[in-house]
Amino acid sequence: MEAVHRRHTGDWPAVTPSPGNPDRSRARAPGPVDPALDVLAPAILTAVVAYPVAGQAAILPPVPDSADAHRPSALPVPHRRALAALTVLAFSAFAFVTAEVLPLGLMPPIAASLGVAESTVGLLITIQALVVVVGSVPLAAATTRLRPRTALIIALAVFMAGLAIAATAGSFTQLAVGRGLSAVAHALFWAVATPAAAGMFPPELRGRMVARLLLGASGAGVIGLPVLTWLGQSRSWTTAYGVLTVAAGVLLVALLLLMPSFRAEEGTAARGQLPSKRMFVRVLVAIALAVGAMAVTWTYIAPFLVRVTGFAETTVPLLLALGGVMGTVTTAFVGRYLDRWPVRSAVVGLGLLVLMFIGLAIGGSSVPVTVAMLVLQGACWAIVVASHLNWAMRHAPGRTDVLMALYQSMYNVGNMLGPIAGGAILSAYGAGWLPAASVGLSGAAFLVVLSVRPWGLLARMRTARMRPVSRQITRPAPPRRQNRSPQQ
Repeated sequence: MEAVHRRHTGDWPAVTPSPGNPDRSRARAPGPVDPALDVLAPAILTAVVAYPVAGQAAILPPVPDSADAHRPSALPVPHRRALAALTVLAFSAFAFVTAEVLPLGLMPPIAASLGVAESTVGLLITIQALVVVVGSVPLAAATTRLRPRTALIIALAVFMAGLAIAATAGSFTQLAVGRGLSAVAHALFWAVATPAAAGMFPPELRGRMVARLLLGASGAGVIGLPVLTWLGQSRSWTTAYGVLTVAAGVLLVALLLLMPSFRAEEGTAARGQLPSKRMFVRVLVAIALAVGAMAVTWTYIAPFLVRVTGFAETTVPLLLALGGVMGTVTTAFVGRYLDRWPVRSAVVGLGLLVLMFIGLAIGGSSVPVTVAMLVLQGACWAIVVASHLNWAMRHAPGRTDVLMALYQSMYNVGNMLGPIAGGAILSAYGAGWLPAASVGLSGAAFLVVLSVRPWGLLARMRTARMRPVSRQITRPAPPRRQNRSPQQ
């Protein structure tokens, strides 16, 4: 029988080989434990699986008894009802992300209509990001006693009110107020929607369900942004906001009809599968840097495409749709891999993001290079968003709704600071220098994720599993009782 020694400091539990192996029968002092192995929660009895997976996916809790694993009561709602609710949440995500990025496509008409500079319109992105950064965690903490359905209804109602204010704006101040109100709804929605969507399904499907929720968000780049950009350019930007307001009202009714009512604790995603503060902080830092890199350039992508590459302003919606289609296809494709390779997915996405910004920095004046980089942007950004969100949920060291709010806050730190830096670069040096700044930020995020060393983690775990320990904990065998025949 193997002797197990667990250190109370949270290190990887060392397991001595079985006595049947004479070469490793003597115990030795353990070497230093790799910090990357701190992804384990000390209370979880871990097992290293045989198939090649990366990072945390190789560490699983004990397999539950088959009778317990298939209990219908483990899921808060029936499967068909959960799918219907997930569809409504995906369309809601479509509306929220469309509203979030709409100033990117409508920057020139808004600036001309309200008599402000394009860099000032870019501050609308910063306003929303600031509200989300400041308000996400307090809103999530204040609504922890509410059922997810109630919190989501409140979020959509506030969202519709903010869009209505923006649609009737006659000044930049009124537009900024509407933008701020919809940002409050944005913060509450994403804090609740992701755990609620994942919590309606088994834990082993969490990555796929997160990807399906994000399909709606990625569809904003395929349909929402190009269509409303065209509508805003051909008619007026207020018309685009009016259409989005009506869509929010329709989604509010659908949510009232289809979203089931259950407590957050009843869902399967109320807590992280592998709680780890260290890994969670890594995710927060990486996503803040990646979003900052994207915001520096993509906030001003319309001026870049027109002034640097030479596209006509009317072709900008088509170009944005091209990247959006690629992002949607990639989101649908990547979902099946998120549960198996959560860290590798993040590495691949960030590596392609760095490559894309390098391509724009070097060949942004070339039409073929720019078109290719727009397609690549749709693919790599879809991987980055889905993989980091799934990675954060796996390692949330507490309630996922509150910690997803913290994740959204860090996400929007990049959205808040990126447009400011990008606007300064645009004013001082021109649009051609925007991708160069994004290369540095995305490269830093790439290095943060590489610090996990995902491709070598499984081998290190196996080595740690076979590492002898300084002493063995053994239990003295009980004394044998000799069967004596009764005296005659």
